Amino acid sequence: MYLNETFVTNKNELDWPLKPCGILIMGKRQGTKKENKQLLGRIAMSAALWYSAPQPKPYLLFVASDIHGPSRTPDAEVVKSQLINEFGIPADFIILRRKTNCTLLEVRTARVLSRAYNLANIFAVTHLYHAPRTQRYINEVLPKAFVIPVHPEILREVNFPVEAADLLSKIEVIVQDSLPTSLDLTREYIIEWFLNLAHTFDQRGRLERYLARFLRPSRYR
Repeated sequence: MYLNETFVTNKNELDWPLKPCGILIMGKRQGTKKENKQLLGRIAMSAALWYSAPQPKPYLLFVASDIHGPSRTPDAEVVKSQLINEFGIPADFIILRRKTNCTLLEVRTARVLSRAYNLANIFAVTHLYHAPRTQRYINEVLPKAFVIPVHPEILREVNFPVEAADLLSKIEVIVQDSLPTSLDLTREYIIEWFLNLAHTFDQRGRLERYLARFLRPSRYR
């Protein structure tokens, strides 16, 4: 797990809170088949965390607003369908808000939902290249929350129910397949560097919000 740019391995730090918490599935701007797989990897990792959590089970949150595939299906519908039909998550535990493609606003929307649903904590699920910037934004508004990367090594830390071993095998394949290639990573790290630098000088995120709307104007209602 990712906490302030370090992996959390202390068992006490992996304990779930006694109150319901929220697992925020970070959105991924769609464009290529590999990027589609990244969103599916984040969904699968979140499902694994849901099954590993004791009662009370966490809520699964998704607030991104991109569209998916040639049929232009909203990502929120894809996330809900995958969680329910592929991973057996009850619909009562899924909270969708089709709001934004901006990481900064995703995190701040999660803060609003955390307060509205009286959640004990937020765990944001995303890929490793995106984790530092996500954690930076979270630290600004949700100091007790942290990021859980989508990665096979992290998945192996999850205490998955023995009776659902077949589902875990399916999740392992999806998570592995979702990892960006070296070429993808180079592009993503350049983007992350630029957005991190922009946030240093503009903590209100005006440039980042503008770019999100400029690059995907039809994804906003």
